[in-house]
Amino acid sequence: MIRSYIRTCKQLVYTDLMLYKQTFFDKAINIGIWVSLNIIITNYVMPFFGLANFGPVQFGGTIVAVGLFELHSNVIDLVADIEGDRIINYYLTLPIPSALVFACKSIYYFIIYATLTCAMLPVGYICLWGALDLAQVSFYKLILAILFQSAFYACFVLWVSSVTPNVALLGNVWRRFISPMWLIGGFQFSWLSLHAALPWLAYCNALNPMIYITESTRVALLGQTGYANFWLCLAVIACFSTLCFIIALRNLKKRLDFV
Repeated sequence: MIRSYIRTCKQLVYTDLMLYKQTFFDKAINIGIWVSLNIIITNYVMPFFGLANFGPVQFGGTIVAVGLFELHSNVIDLVADIEGDRIINYYLTLPIPSALVFACKSIYYFIIYATLTCAMLPVGYICLWGALDLAQVSFYKLILAILFQSAFYACFVLWVSSVTPNVALLGNVWRRFISPMWLIGGFQFSWLSLHAALPWLAYCNALNPMIYITESTRVALLGQTGYANFWLCLAVIACFSTLCFIIALRNLKKRLDFV
């Protein structure tokens, strides 16, 4: 039975990946333009306004946003399916536990987020043009950071989809929740620097999973000094990922009425 479950799950993930393959390069180009412009402006333009040597710091914040921005289109697709064709209902009739269907969805999302993020690493490095010292990069920590953040986004997309009533209202979820989560999630600052400036906001921000994602990525790229503990960040990201998946599964069970 377990082998049958594995075969079915592999086929579900493979099917989704084959469909995604058709749009991967277009998405990579779109995200690559955003990543390039963001880093070029920070690394070459902002020094004229007094913000010097900030390019590598911004690189870490930009890389972690790749999965978050791709999440938007994934939520649209999943919510549109739930409210429309309901292909997901067919998947739920397959001879596997319903939780595995959504686990397969998470695995699929995990693969595309990790792939897109890795694809943007050389783009960002080229744009920095020597501003990032590879000697200080911990590649095994960078791999771990990408894997953990991709796992979080893979679970988070299910949670966002489970609380979004329809596609028309996705903008509300994005503007009221996800966008603020990103803006105060360390995109342009570290948790320690925020704590030095506004301690109360820093402690409130400890409830924001994005701060742990940006901190862990910057530690991998720039070293531990000046950032939150790398291993603590990974542990918290894993907790947030698990919580998102469990709540999403409960919400989707009510919404789709599956056993």
